[in-house]
Amino acid sequence: MTPPLETLEDSTLIKLTLAGRVDCFGALMDRHMVAVRRRILSMVRNTNDADDLLQEVLLKVWCHLSTFRSESTFRTWITRVATNEVLQSRRREQRRPLCQAISDLNILPSSCESPHQSFARVEVTEALRRAVLGLPSKYRQVLVLRDLQELDERETAQWLKLSIPAVKTRLFRARLMLSAALQPSRNREVERAAA
Repeated sequence: MTPPLETLEDSTLIKLTLAGRVDCFGALMDRHMVAVRRRILSMVRNTNDADDLLQEVLLKVWCHLSTFRSESTFRTWITRVATNEVLQSRRREQRRPLCQAISDLNILPSSCESPHQSFARVEVTEALRRAVLGLPSKYRQVLVLRDLQELDERETAQWLKLSIPAVKTRLFRARLMLSAALQPSRNREVERAAA
C-alpha cells in the first residue's frame, strides 16, 4: 500500500511527477502554493495580477521541473521562479509605451457601436482565437511568446530551448499559417460588408 501523497518528501514527489504521476505535482503545488502566492502578493498589490502570475509560475514549474537540481529546497526554487516571473512581468510592462498611436479608429470602443459591428468584432476575435489554437504546438508556443507575451527573440529562445534562428523561422512560419487560416474569415467579412 502506498503512503498518502501528503506524507512524501518533496524530492520523492518530484521524481514521481517526472515519472508521469500528475497527482504528485498537484500535491507538491498544494504544499507550497500559499508561500508562493504570499511572495507574489508582496511584490504585486493587485490580486488579479497575482493570480495571473501564479498561473504563469505553475506553468513554468511544470515545464522546467526536470531542471530542479536539489541544490536548494524546492520551496526556495519555486519562490525564486515566482520572483523572476514578477520581475519579468514588470520589465514587459515598462517596455510598453504609455500611449500608442492609433492607426485604426475602429478599435476604440464606442457607446454607439452598432449590433452588427459588435457581432463582427466578436466574430473576428473568435476566428483569431480558433486559428491560433489550430496551429501546431511548436508554432503556437513561439507565436504566443513573441507576439502575445512580447518576449524578445533571446528570451523566447531560452524559454523554448531553441536557437534564435530557429525562433525566427518558427515565428515566420507561424505567422504564415495564421494568415492562411484567417484568410477564409476575412473573405467572409468582406462578403458580409458588401451585402
